[in-house]
Amino acid sequence: MADPAESNREPDPPPRLARRVYQLDDALGQGERVLIAIVFLGLVGVGFYRTMVDILYQERPLWSIELIKVCVFAIAMLGTAFATHLNRNFALDLVSRYLGARGRAYLRVFVNLTTTFAALLLYHGGELVRESLKKTHESHELVPMWVVGWFMPLAAVLVLIHSINHTIIEIAYLADGRVAPEPDQAVG
Repeated sequence: MADPAESNREPDPPPRLARRVYQLDDALGQGERVLIAIVFLGLVGVGFYRTMVDILYQERPLWSIELIKVCVFAIAMLGTAFATHLNRNFALDLVSRYLGARGRAYLRVFVNLTTTFAALLLYHGGELVRESLKKTHESHELVPMWVVGWFMPLAAVLVLIHSINHTIIEIAYLADGRVAPEPDQAVG
């Protein structure tokens, strides 16, 4: 049976490098959370306005639909970056349940490196999309499509930063002879 004093003990502090990277990653994650909230409030506000104008005046302003599309895409891209911050993009539970703590740490490093590669591909694809959207412009556009094209490379850079941060944290713990705490798992 486990010693009760052992369960009340504070966990060892993270290695210094890991602590600094945690702080950087948390600050970036908080910024993403605020941006997602602002864009979501904008989405709700524009959606409510469009619905009221439609009900009261039977008008359907094109700019509102365009802004709703932009907000949804922005939330999707920022949400991808925020999910990476929370370590909720990929999980290899079928494999990890058969590994010990150190094996799971190495698996997390592998998954983070794979995520880094995927972020590089997303960045490249986003740049291609952005360049092709620069060539198109319609007169009714409230937000030029090339601006929308920036969301993919921006999200890719944020995912890349989070993935590299998580890899550094895992390696810092392993270099210190310890294993980083398991990331919180989603409930449900």
